[in-house]
Amino acid sequence: MVHFKHIIIAVLLAVGFCLTANAQSSALHPFDGATHTYLWDGLQSGVDYEFYLTADASGSVVLDDGLNAKFDFLGNRTGKVGAGEFTASVPIRWNIGASVSTYYLWFKVTAPGGCSNYRYVGISPQLNRFDLLSENIPVDNTMSCPAVALTDGFNPLATSYDAGTTTLKFIVRRENGTYDWFFEPVLEVDPAYNLAISIVSIVGVNSGTLTADDGKLFTVNGTDNEVTVTVAIQNVPGVSQDVKLSIKNQGESRTNLPDSDASNDAVEHRIEVMPLIEGLQGV
Repeated sequence: MVHFKHIIIAVLLAVGFCLTANAQSSALHPFDGATHTYLWDGLQSGVDYEFYLTADASGSVVLDDGLNAKFDFLGNRTGKVGAGEFTASVPIRWNIGASVSTYYLWFKVTAPGGCSNYRYVGISPQLNRFDLLSENIPVDNTMSCPAVALTDGFNPLATSYDAGTTTLKFIVRRENGTYDWFFEPVLEVDPAYNLAISIVSIVGVNSGTLTADDGKLFTVNGTDNEVTVTVAIQNVPGVSQDVKLSIKNQGESRTNLPDSDASNDAVEHRIEVMPLIEGLQGV
């Protein structure tokens, strides 16, 4: 019989294991809705392993993820450590409502001879506070006059008059997150007949100028808490224009965290009326 007397050297490698000054989802304090991968190291080849969750530190109340809607194992909970391998891992998604309870993640290994060893860690899920929001720059700059500088394309010459273009800047900001994050910007203007509207650029200090993927998503480097969104709106004399920038399909990479607050996903700015000037009627 093979006696399994070695002490397992446990290293929990998970997204956001260490807490920083920014609130974040971590392996031991995951946000509702987050996915984290739990890995144990220092294993012997050939041993069988098993991950399971319990409701108590004694391990007597084993929880079934098929019956308990608060979490899901997204990979195999059991397996065998192959030759030349020293680790075993499993991703767990902590669903909405997980934050009402404390859980204990157990890891058990069994040697071919039948002897076992195990370890566990306590996990305390928390409410999801990951949030993406959009704001004017500055935040109280909710209205402005149309841009009428020559550099904005404004041309007052009677023979080739052009009302020009107003450029606006918004911020899309990330709160309570750590890793790369993504969103889809949607630009609208009222009156809707003005079709000459566009997103000129989305720029982050560390991310540089971003480009959209095939799904229209912009992914921001996790070291950036905000990006500047520059938009262009063609001036339309005689009417005010209400510009709206919304963000959708947003989330955090790696943890798959969803946005926790939809109420601040859209920001509006009014471009005030550009007075009409009719054609010259003099003699």
